[in-house]
Amino acid sequence: MKLKHILAMALVVAACVPAAASTFLTQNVRDLQRRSEAVVHAQVVDIYSYWNTDRSMIFTDVTLDVKGRLHGAADRQVVVRVPGGTVGDFTVEMQGAPSFEMDEEVVAFIARWEDGTPKVEGYFQGLSQVRRDKAGNAILHGGASDGVPMSELARQLRPALQQ
Repeated sequence: MKLKHILAMALVVAACVPAAASTFLTQNVRDLQRRSEAVVHAQVVDIYSYWNTDRSMIFTDVTLDVKGRLHGAADRQVVVRVPGGTVGDFTVEMQGAPSFEMDEEVVAFIARWEDGTPKVEGYFQGLSQVRRDKAGNAILHGGASDGVPMSELARQLRPALQQ
């Protein structure tokens, strides 16, 4: 068989394999706020990944120490469940899932999964890392609030009557 026939067959076979993909509706700050019970400024203090009960999926619980509330009510600590993680030699990655690092400072839009467990609303869109500029101002990086000063996000989240 000629090389070009082999390559053509390989392309046909590759085209027949189903591709997995995630589709997310773009959400802005107002959309996320409407779907969230709280928006918190927090620090990541624990990350724990585990198998679900039937060992078909890995989830990660991320513990957030709440430093401030920009909207709604939240406890001093919130544990959000994120799809994916690593347990032993197994890693499950979900495209679009929010990603956390130990000790990082974040702003998260908090909602709930169907079973009542807290989650980050809008997946990656509902999570921003807090970075400080040279003057010490908190600027949000990532998510729907990318590039926005935290003080401006707090202003945007205030009820319309207070603005």
